[in-house]
Amino acid sequence: MALRTAEMAVLLAGLLLKLLWDCKRRQSLWALLLALSVAFGLFRAEMAGRQAETARNLAPESGSRVTGTVKSLEAKSGGYGAELTGCRLEPGGEPVGTVSVFFEEKPRFQAGDRVWAAGRYSQYSPATNPGEFDYRDYYESRGSFWKLSAKEWGQLPGGNPLRRVLGQLREGCARILEACGGEKAGIFKAMLLGMKGDIPDEIYALYQENGISHLLAISGLHVSMLGMGLYGLLRRLGAGKRGAAAAGGALMACYGLMTGFSPSTQRAVIMFLVSVGSGCLGRVYDLPSALGLAGAVIAWREPLSLAQGGVQLSFLAVGGIGVLGKALERAGIWEGRLGALAVSSLAVQLATYPAVLYHFFVYPPYGILLNLLVIPLMTYAMISGLLCLGTGAFCLPLGRVCIGSGCYILELYEFLCGLCGQLPGNRLVIGRPALWQVAAYGALLAFFAWNAGRMKHKKLGFAAVTAVLFLTLFPLPERGVRVTYLDVGQGDGMVVEAEGVTLLLDGGSTDKKKVGVQILEPFLLSEGIRRVDYAVVSHCDNDHISGLKELLENGAVEVNTLILPALGAGDEAQRQLARLAEEKGIRVAQMAQGDGLQAGNMSLSCLYPYRDSEPPPDRNDQSLILRMDCGDASFLFTGDTGEECEREMAARPDTRAKLGEVTVLKAAHHGSASSSCEEFLELVRPAFAVLSYGEGNSYGHPAPEAVERLEQTGARLLETAKLGAVTVWTDGTRIRIHPFRKEMADADAE
Repeated sequence: MALRTAEMAVLLAGLLLKLLWDCKRRQSLWALLLALSVAFGLFRAEMAGRQAETARNLAPESGSRVTGTVKSLEAKSGGYGAELTGCRLEPGGEPVGTVSVFFEEKPRFQAGDRVWAAGRYSQYSPATNPGEFDYRDYYESRGSFWKLSAKEWGQLPGGNPLRRVLGQLREGCARILEACGGEKAGIFKAMLLGMKGDIPDEIYALYQENGISHLLAISGLHVSMLGMGLYGLLRRLGAGKRGAAAAGGALMACYGLMTGFSPSTQRAVIMFLVSVGSGCLGRVYDLPSALGLAGAVIAWREPLSLAQGGVQLSFLAVGGIGVLGKALERAGIWEGRLGALAVSSLAVQLATYPAVLYHFFVYPPYGILLNLLVIPLMTYAMISGLLCLGTGAFCLPLGRVCIGSGCYILELYEFLCGLCGQLPGNRLVIGRPALWQVAAYGALLAFFAWNAGRMKHKKLGFAAVTAVLFLTLFPLPERGVRVTYLDVGQGDGMVVEAEGVTLLLDGGSTDKKKVGVQILEPFLLSEGIRRVDYAVVSHCDNDHISGLKELLENGAVEVNTLILPALGAGDEAQRQLARLAEEKGIRVAQMAQGDGLQAGNMSLSCLYPYRDSEPPPDRNDQSLILRMDCGDASFLFTGDTGEECEREMAARPDTRAKLGEVTVLKAAHHGSASSSCEEFLELVRPAFAVLSYGEGNSYGHPAPEAVERLEQTGARLLETAKLGAVTVWTDGTRIRIHPFRKEMADADAE
């Protein structure tokens, strides 16, 4: 909550500073107004946070009823999903905001109906790893605190007639697009109706990687095209300014309501209403003022939404055009129509660059040129979709003809994205910048915008400042070694960053789906890592390799070398993983006792399994046991090894001498009762012990007896299920430990 409050303070200040900027008189009064507005905004954010905490702590019992009005009903994987607004728990009537309800079969009600449902309640999962998408924050920003898997439901009297009509219209339009649009129907449904569920994953990823995913959401581009087109049509048909503005405004408000009224859509509709309203009143439309009004309205209605990446990008893009773009245009850096277009596009990129990196970690450098090509064609694609809806309602063959040109435009988009993907440097993995870097970037950009007109060599100066701004958000080099024990649920996944070398030690889970795409990849990208030098697998159980297989398959993060345990060479799961790596052109190597890696001050050595050993029947006992040293700090990674192997190592003099005391121990087999035996722990005596397991797992990990044995050595326990990811940094002398979920930790260790 503290981070969201800080982000909101920055956003509110940015929205209101323009007002202060333009005021030449009585600046002290405006400064006071600015301070009061920011304070009021922070108070509203704190109030919303407390409301969220109250709703989250209600803990409805399984089977209790919730009542609400259906906002939307869409097909989902394995069933149907509905959003119920204005929900209350029965029989007490406690308000719970919006509830997402999943039905295994299609219920017999529609948008606008008032219904009840009962079943099993659960909360959205918060992010527990750096870079991981925070579903709880996202849904709470939309006023949704609980989700329900419905077992019973029914319809109640009443409802919302307008929402019912709009819902029926939306479903009818969706059916027409599905019948006429073919494989492109999902994209048209997203562009025109705000229904993103049918966009193919590969298409969405393609658009996102090339910086044009904004075309797949209802945004200012869509609303301005439709709204101004409708306003102009009404004026041509003879309507007066006020009549056309009133009708156009009402229809666009209904359109926003029909498509879900996301904060970005609210911004666009509010700015459209201000635009046509100013024309009716004979006033000049001021984009920054309209943007500030939209921001104030949304900050009051949905204050937590201002911390979401999509909302920030929406405001920053428009602010880039209306504030930064105008300042650069006045500076006269480039002249002429083409120059104005270039300045406007660059202003948007400069304004959104920090938010793109903060939320998505990757920057598409060719997005500037690509947007210049695709945005003008967007008008024609949307017109073809609208014509399809108008004609397809009466004649589907004619609707298919009308949508054909739009399908060709979408094919062109995919071709251009594929072309950009083949260019060198098409995807710059930079990582998430620190907040102080974002603040420094903003200060430098504001200073440049203020003084751009005073530069003597404007083009050269603009190029130099742009380069400095671009580099401001790059990650700074860090000395020492950083080890992150990721929270992958019931499994293992660790990342070592040392002197420019990156190691991934295991990476899998049995209770978290898509752990590679949703945890490993976002973490690596957020750290600015585009290549893993060595992916080391302790053994090939699924809870150690499921995410790694996803990384190898999608190639979003490169892997140079895959290292597998020598004792598992005959294992079928290991052979399959090796074949997958070889198909992707990745070098495959095997590791056993005596092998190791070196990177600067960091050395990694394999202590087990022994080269002269026979492959054990239990795959867990094939686990690589690795010791990593960096100066006086040491780390021990034990895979899923059992107590027999631990006792064997403790009994052999050569291994016993290499074990010794360690700083951080990754407890074997997720804290199983059959691991972490007394003889082994007495030998290694860790200062810290990391337990990687999934909360509420069916195996009973960590076993109470294993926890007791670890505590008896004096080790401080670090449990990923409670703390989230645990990051350990050392320069060989000092050591710092930072849990991701700081609210669950006593304090950071140093």
